[in-house]
Amino acid sequence: MNIGVLGAGEVGGTIGRKLAALGHTVMVSSRHPEAIGRDFAGVENLSVGTPQEAAAQGEWLINALPGEGTIDVLRSCAVDGKILIDISNYMSAVDQPIEIPLGEAIQRAFPSVRLVKTLNSVSAHLMVDPGHLKGRHQVFIASNDEPAKRQVTSLLRDFGWSEVIDLGGLDACRAMEQLIPLWMQLEEKLGGPNFNLAVVRE
Repeated sequence: MNIGVLGAGEVGGTIGRKLAALGHTVMVSSRHPEAIGRDFAGVENLSVGTPQEAAAQGEWLINALPGEGTIDVLRSCAVDGKILIDISNYMSAVDQPIEIPLGEAIQRAFPSVRLVKTLNSVSAHLMVDPGHLKGRHQVFIASNDEPAKRQVTSLLRDFGWSEVIDLGGLDACRAMEQLIPLWMQLEEKLGGPNFNLAVVRE
């Protein structure tokens, strides 16, 4: 499958490399693709381009941009009718209330997008290698589009996630995105990002 990754930072780069390793054709994007080419040199199945180029070639898109700039970037991209996996958060969510959750805001701005929210409360390295942590832990997913949710769940299983908790529709985005202050506090107290939240149930 052709997949466009919007964002080439730690999260976008990690996701892009994993998708390419799984055999997908991937374009990782930046406003200045010439500046990131060296970071991905020699990675099979992976190229770099602008957000517009990545969106044009992608059958699926992954939003790994900072939340505050996401909608402005998407307005210049071909996104209609595509599955868009939103793994992003507002930076301001660390210490300010969320007025409209990012996942909901994207869906409102682009009604035809098949938006799926997931992976936003997981460290970049665990997104694509959950087995790095021993023991049971989960990833959350939400979408108003059930077929898209099932397809993205299959991709998460390709990443190694054996436990995917379906939180329902995009009204779950608020709960998912409001985990970020807790995540940041835990990272500080634990001395790094090598952890995840686990739901313990009977």
